[in-house]
Amino acid sequence: MKIAVKLHGILRDYRPAGARADQFEIDLSDPAVVRQTVEHFGIPPQRVHAVFVNGAAANLEAPLHDGDQVRLFPPVVGGAEQVMVSPWRVFVGGIMQGSLRENTIQTQDYRRIIGDCLRAHLPNVAVIDPFELHPNSVAYDVDEARHTLITLAQTAGQADTAVVFLPEASMGTALEMWEAYRGGKPIFAISPLVHNWVIKCLSTRVFATLDEFCAFVAAGDFERSLRLVTLPDQSNAPVAQ
Repeated sequence: MKIAVKLHGILRDYRPAGARADQFEIDLSDPAVVRQTVEHFGIPPQRVHAVFVNGAAANLEAPLHDGDQVRLFPPVVGGAEQVMVSPWRVFVGGIMQGSLRENTIQTQDYRRIIGDCLRAHLPNVAVIDPFELHPNSVAYDVDEARHTLITLAQTAGQADTAVVFLPEASMGTALEMWEAYRGGKPIFAISPLVHNWVIKCLSTRVFATLDEFCAFVAAGDFERSLRLVTLPDQSNAPVAQ
């Protein structure tokens, strides 16, 4: 059976030689348990601090089924007494079609940059990337496009935070920001559009460039902000409590 395994933090050191990805599809004999995914990569079991199967907390002896998704996490470094059990869920939004009139999308390199930055500095992070989930969305018919648009906005509202890249306006990203805001989640915008009302009114913090945001993450300020859950003034907004 086939199992998808994602390695987090220092467990990525056990990737196959030359591999740059952190998620792999492996073949296991049926029946199988999580421990076999750990053994597959040669990871010492004591280095695995937390396990999630299909998003639910599990352990090394949890049974697996064909198509399951396994996430393996190391201990959080730094000697903290309290360790997060579940990963930060970071929704990465941003311009796709923007103002293009053709049925195509803008370059999406920024998603890799943001994702790599987050994974490098947050041992516990689950990056939710709409483009990774829907790489062929420009080919969707109206019904599938509508369902995807609404579902992604809802997903942004259910994540722990949203990071959005907006070199120009994006209506889809505005919907995602609104849902995140309504859900009381911090929103970190990377954009020169500092006077745009959506960005100005809904963002927790705005960064001028990707480099500025990545420096914020590298300094540990992004994770500290998540723990503090510092939000903009929402006194007049219908935010779910």
